[in-house]
Order: sequence, then structure tokens, then C-alpha cells
Amino acid sequence: MASNWPITGKDLKAALQDTTLQDSDAELALFAEAACERIDKDTGRNVEPTRHEVAGKVPVIFVLAARETAKLWWQQTKNGPRNRPAQGELDGPPAGADLPRKVQGWLGGYPPRLFIPAEEETP
Repeated sequence: MASNWPITGKDLKAALQDTTLQDSDAELALFAEAACERIDKDTGRNVEPTRHEVAGKVPVIFVLAARETAKLWWQQTKNGPRNRPAQGELDGPPAGADLPRKVQGWLGGYPPRLFIPAEEETP
């Protein structure tokens, strides 16, 4: 497993830059884990856990993508409509539905491997 993956609740807390989150460690960890799981699914790491690793680490863009995704999901969940982007600045689908568009772009160069099922032999 990559030494810089998955991100932690502490990483998300740093991304949020909110000092009032002292009693939210378990919930922050949950959001961080969910973002990492979603990114693993999108990049094929859920099937091949070492996919895209170099020297025991995932590319830094994975860490940034996880932080950005978890941060967006946290803000949308906790702040609701008050924290949504202004009209025309929508950065993705509603809370937790998918990865934000910019994160999809960042991870676009890291696709999952295409598995082609073996043809069944006929007797």
C-alpha cells in the first residue's frame, strides 16, 4: 500500500483550515476515507491496489484530488446551500454524488486497466 495513501482526517482538517473542528476527528476521517475509496474506484486501485504507484507512493495529484473531494463533500454536507458555488460556478454534481469535474480532470490521466473477459471455450 502506498505510504502517502489514503489521506486521513487530519489531512482533511488541514485542507479545511478550520480550527473549530476539534471534536470532528472521526467524521473527518470518514469523509477522507470515502473520497479515497471513490478515487480508487475511478482509477482502478480498488481492483489493483498498487495501480499508479511509483516507488511506493501514489502521484501527488491523488492526494490533492482526495483532499479537494473530501473538502467539497464536507462543506456541502455541513453547510448546505449556504456554501454552494455561485450560479455558473458549479464545480460538479450535488453533495457526494460524484467527483468534482476538476478532480475528474486531474485523474483523467490515471484510468483503470481495461479487463477483457476470457472467451469461454466451447466443448
